[in-house]
Amino acid sequence: MTVFSKSSSAKPSLRLLEIFLAVVENATMSAAGARLGMSQAAVSQGITQLEDILGVKLFDRSVRPPALTLVGSSVLRSAREVMSGMRELEDTARYGALGRAPIIRLGMLDSFTSTAGAHMLLQIKDAAGEWTVTSGFKSTSMQALLDRQADVIITSEDRIAPGIVTQPLLTESFILAVPHAYRGSLSDVGQLATNVPFIRYGRDSHMGSRIQGYLSRVGAEAKVRYQFDTTDAALRMVAAGFGWTIMTPLIYLKSMVPSSAVQVAPLSGKAIHRTLIVAMRVNEAQDLLPRIRSAAIDALREVVQPQIKTMLPNCLNHFKIAGRLPARKRD
Repeated sequence: MTVFSKSSSAKPSLRLLEIFLAVVENATMSAAGARLGMSQAAVSQGITQLEDILGVKLFDRSVRPPALTLVGSSVLRSAREVMSGMRELEDTARYGALGRAPIIRLGMLDSFTSTAGAHMLLQIKDAAGEWTVTSGFKSTSMQALLDRQADVIITSEDRIAPGIVTQPLLTESFILAVPHAYRGSLSDVGQLATNVPFIRYGRDSHMGSRIQGYLSRVGAEAKVRYQFDTTDAALRMVAAGFGWTIMTPLIYLKSMVPSSAVQVAPLSGKAIHRTLIVAMRVNEAQDLLPRIRSAAIDALREVVQPQIKTMLPNCLNHFKIAGRLPARKRD
């Protein structure tokens, strides 16, 4: 089946330029295909058609991976300008002069969605005619913004990509979650790790490496006997007495386990923490970012903080909601 039709009078389509940029940015056609949801063969066919239309060779295929030719580098600059202009046009049309978007695609951390999301959206629902809310690692990554798979994200990712503006929402320290029946000292993580199995969870390798780094610093050799895909499952296993884990107050609240089944305490020694931020692309509906941030902070103060005070009183000082701070931006 022919994916791209050829014509001697054809002009480069935006899709062909998008494929070209994806190959350059991802180094290989297979990686570009994975990013675009296309097969490697379809990507290769698209590059060939673009070369036929322009009458030039964009890549030197005698090397691996294929490298841009001199003329290919010139085309790259022009392609980026064209795509940037088209995206600005799309954004102007989407957000409109009245500041109300037809649709906003919002990626939120699952722990935030489950605890503060409804209260936040209630305050800003009129900012868009339709909201698409997703969670998960990919949906809340900076790459989702760069790939234009999301318009706004609430994330704990600390990599600030060029062209992205962010504002802080919350900094929360990690805490211990231990079975209620455990009678040892919660300040002695080494002893805890020796006597009780450690429960690992999730797919966030960055958070997992930070937890492992903390355990190494305090000299705790955690014996991993159970590993779960979700934090909810891990904490329910803690409540059932299978082992202990490390998480954050927001993750704990999301799981809704009975407080009588789990002991919770701040980490001893130098604590580790994560910061939640709201992020979006620069120069897009500039009033939207502060609106979402204000609504998110209000939700944290009105809904989440009282629950922390009631259920995790010894962790209240480790749950710090942001004040009014300027945005951080890298151009």
